[in-house]
Amino acid sequence: MLAPFDPDQPNAAHRGRADLRGRRFLIVSAPFGPFGRVLAEALEQRGADVNRMIFNAGDAGSWRRPGGVRFDSSASQWPAHLAEIACRYTDIVVFGEGGPYNQGVLGQADRLKAAVWVLENGYFRPDWITLERNGVNGSSGLPRHADGYAAPVPPLPVTRTIGKILPHHVVNISLYHVVEGLGRPLYPRYRTPYAIAPWRQLLGHVGRYLGLIFQPRRGLDAEVIGARGPFFIACLQREGDVQLLRYSRYADNAAFLAAVMDSFALHAPADRRLVVKNHPLDPGLVDLAAVTRRLAGERGLAGRVDFIDGGNLAQLCRASCGMVVNNSSAALSALGFHTPVKVMGDAFFDFEGLTDQQPMAGFWRDPQAADPQLFTRFRAHVIDRAQINGNYHEPRAMVWTAAAVADAFGRSSEG
Repeated sequence: MLAPFDPDQPNAAHRGRADLRGRRFLIVSAPFGPFGRVLAEALEQRGADVNRMIFNAGDAGSWRRPGGVRFDSSASQWPAHLAEIACRYTDIVVFGEGGPYNQGVLGQADRLKAAVWVLENGYFRPDWITLERNGVNGSSGLPRHADGYAAPVPPLPVTRTIGKILPHHVVNISLYHVVEGLGRPLYPRYRTPYAIAPWRQLLGHVGRYLGLIFQPRRGLDAEVIGARGPFFIACLQREGDVQLLRYSRYADNAAFLAAVMDSFALHAPADRRLVVKNHPLDPGLVDLAAVTRRLAGERGLAGRVDFIDGGNLAQLCRASCGMVVNNSSAALSALGFHTPVKVMGDAFFDFEGLTDQQPMAGFWRDPQAADPQLFTRFRAHVIDRAQINGNYHEPRAMVWTAAAVADAFGRSSEG
């Protein structure tokens, strides 16, 4: 059972402080907010030297400590510059895979002497974060076959629940983009990783979050939705996310939804419904509810498709017939609730025995759930190899999470 989060009682698996003397870390990118600074402090407490690249005013505002390394040149020059300085470091850290600066690292990771680490949001959310070498998600080094998750099964660590994350995440995103925008004249050659201007995303996040606070909750209830008839869930990605751009054949959520609804209209039983669930961190710049209604109407599905922004994912999974994703980590939650999952993109967890491998037509008619024993082994192995209990944004959790990440770096050098 998950215990309440207690900052004074860290995970027993991380109580032994790592010795990082002689290690030199370069943080190229970090989660929005102060986590990068907190991580640097944890690394230094273990004897490491730490620098952080400063590409814009948002980076500088989040760092606010010695060790910042300003990069003033164009983004096109960054990969060559990194190749020159990488020899000074034993470890290079990026958050996520998107944008020219992260790609400038990951594109040459196999040629760098430094170990390249990728932090990302957790595969098993909300109480976990991800730490892997050289890539995550579609680029993860985790096995893509059942044999890679055989016995013996690693013991699961004691897990602390983190609590409510979204308000803190929205605040950190908003402050970062405000500072980055105001300081743009100081960093004129900085290249944002987004197709949509950060200031528009900022306004979108704030507006959407306020809208979620005041929206009626009854329409999100799994029992209310289920009373209309048996349903499948289609989980959207964050609009413009690297998961759509790199690990998908679909350019955006509209293209993904069009493909899902094309198949649903042709092959799903007439009594089945489709519930389209928005991503929790979508910036709200595209009216995805209107897109859903339009696509449903064009395919003769009006009345059989609902759009929801929010809702309890666990309850929805338990109540549904199955889930369709591009490669969203929501699929891993669904698998844990014995909900059949169909993956339409590139995901490390899409393999025989875990996700439904039949064509979409068969999935709608007879969705196949995961082998529960395989999923139990899979989850334990993935947590052991790539997950850390913690969070980047919850204020009480950050220090403890950073300590766990620093100790994970230390364990990487053992054996």
